[in-house]
Parts: sequence; C-alpha cells; structure tokens
Amino acid sequence: MTSRFQKILVPLDGSKASRAAHRLAVELARLHGAELILLYVVDESTLQELVHLSGQDRPCLLRDVEKTGKAMLAAFAKESQDQGVPAQMHLLQGLPEEVIIHMAAERQVDVIVMGKVGGKGHRRSMLGPVTERVLEAADLPVMVVSPPLED
Repeated sequence: MTSRFQKILVPLDGSKASRAAHRLAVELARLHGAELILLYVVDESTLQELVHLSGQDRPCLLRDVEKTGKAMLAAFAKESQDQGVPAQMHLLQGLPEEVIIHMAAERQVDVIVMGKVGGKGHRRSMLGPVTERVLEAADLPVMVVSPPLED
C-alpha cells in the first residue's frame, strides 16, 4: 500500500503560522516518506503597492523581495534537511492563491499545508485571506495550521 501523502506543498511567508505549517509538513513528510515542496510567492499586487508607496523602482524592489524570499526558502530547506527531509524550493510571482493552486496541480501534490494567518506588511498578503481562497479553490486536502501561542 502506498502512503496517502507522497507530495506535500508548503507555501511560506515567514510568519509564525507558516513556520508552524512547515514544522508540521516536515513531520508528515518524514512519517510518510513524502517529497516536500516549499513555495514563496512574490505577490504582484502587493509588489505594485509597495512600489507606489515607497517610490522605489519596480526592478530594485523586486530584487529585494526575491532576495528575502530566497533566503527564507533556503533557511526552511536547511531546517528540513537537518531533520532528514529533502525539500525543493520554488520562488514564483503572481497572485498567491493562483500560484499555490497552479503549483499543486502541476506537481500533483497530495496535500497543501499552510498557515492560518500571515505576518504584517507584504507578508500579510501571502497567508490569511489567501488561505481562505486556497481552501475555496483547492480540489485536494488543505491542512491549515494556527500559529503557536507561545512564540
């Protein structure tokens, strides 16, 4: 009999909730021998808003946001690897809920594990309302993880 979870998608934004989702996903991957797919989405609408508010040019701001996303993905991938779970890293642009659903379909994942509430600023748009939209649009299981109270 094959495991129920062979591919697990984890959208990340660095918030407490996404860190908790990552911890749960690593445990699931370890228990099921599953492949872990980490995803950071550069939200196009939030990026445009940041360009407008900050006065920075889009390419410069995009470089900064992508640099932050890559560093975050690398840290989560290292944490996964340290626990014996190799992880693929993906940084994509678009509307987060659309990118998440597309990635889940493209990679034929078995479950999406994501945080319930996102962080502040540009991080807030990644999870929270996005989680609700993914729940509505997904045709596969979505595990929603609340941030720990003690963090």
